[in-house]
Amino acid sequence: MPTTLTYGNRGTRVLESSQVTHIQPKLDLRLPEADLSNLLRASLREPLEYPPFANATVPGDRVVLAIEYGTPCPCQLLEGTLAALRDAGVEASNTTLLLDPSFSQETELCEQLKQLAQSNEIELLVHDPKDDSSHTIVGVTKTGRPLRLSRMLADADLVLPLGVRKPQPGNAKQETSFGSLFPIFSDQETLDRYRAPIAGDSKVICAERQHEINESGWLLGVGLTIQIVPDHGLGVAAIFAGEPQAVAKAASQQYQAIWTYESKKPSELVVATITGDSSQQTWANVGRALEAAEQVLEPGGAIALCSDLTAPPGPSLQRLAGSEGSQEVERELMRDRFPDSWTALRLSRALERGPVYFRSQLPPNLVESLGLAPLADDKELSRLVAQSQSCLVLDGAQRLLATVD
Repeated sequence: MPTTLTYGNRGTRVLESSQVTHIQPKLDLRLPEADLSNLLRASLREPLEYPPFANATVPGDRVVLAIEYGTPCPCQLLEGTLAALRDAGVEASNTTLLLDPSFSQETELCEQLKQLAQSNEIELLVHDPKDDSSHTIVGVTKTGRPLRLSRMLADADLVLPLGVRKPQPGNAKQETSFGSLFPIFSDQETLDRYRAPIAGDSKVICAERQHEINESGWLLGVGLTIQIVPDHGLGVAAIFAGEPQAVAKAASQQYQAIWTYESKKPSELVVATITGDSSQQTWANVGRALEAAEQVLEPGGAIALCSDLTAPPGPSLQRLAGSEGSQEVERELMRDRFPDSWTALRLSRALERGPVYFRSQLPPNLVESLGLAPLADDKELSRLVAQSQSCLVLDGAQRLLATVD
């Protein structure tokens, strides 16, 4: 019986196999794209455990709306937020849209946001973590570390973070309310520190980071946040606005209701797809998809990662070329502080365990140099599936919370 496979932003593929168990989100929720602006506007009118948005501002307030990269439908959500700001009496001249630095990679999306900002007569800036003059210390953390954030945020009367819900790190024991704010809008030194993958092995360091993320919002005085729960495709499943802890809790519960899956048993082959547009086709999401696949994999089994990735590997991934999984390479990866360091460490350990196949838009020889087995086309994937005794397909694996019951 054929099964439909979805990855990237190019529609669906069909796998001819009778032994595939297809894992998709539990709930098929999607808010109509045309309604997103009004839905967000209404959410700010009656926030969770927070007074109406109009009561949070006074005439002359300087407002900064900080948007996290990867948030689905950012233009529609921005329109709703700006409408809510107008309802609250905030002047356009006192409003700034501050973009996550990663938006600079998306020329077309950046241009759309710029046009939207211009039509609403608001200022738009892309955060630059390398510009030391644009940062300031907003306080000192519980561990005595100076906490640096964008000066634009520190000088605002009202900071409104808008971000997307993602899986929490494996060692996380508490909800983070300000993950769309910190360390994204901090300085380069802080970003590099968070890129070191050591927290994945240390519960203590992971807990310190989780607490520091929450401290960032408390020290900045952020009383209101917006979190988006993504749907299976490119859209929005739910919108939450209000008091930060209430929003984090509600978004987490909704995320788990949609994206949690328990398999009855592990599988010999796990096909993990990375769904979504170019903002989702990243090495970070390759690492998340790999992590989800490993949770439901038989010992000695194989993983096939399916993506439309075009981004070349970064410095940490390049360490894997010809490394043959040496312990020295792993030690180097643990010390690295690059955007791809966590994914490189995850991949290095996965390759020690068994084969990892990779479908992407990258040249096959480049994929092979990383120790991965390139899949040239969907026919090769179908043959791989046909040869396996059992196969799980994880749709949108970069978001899926998969476990074995």
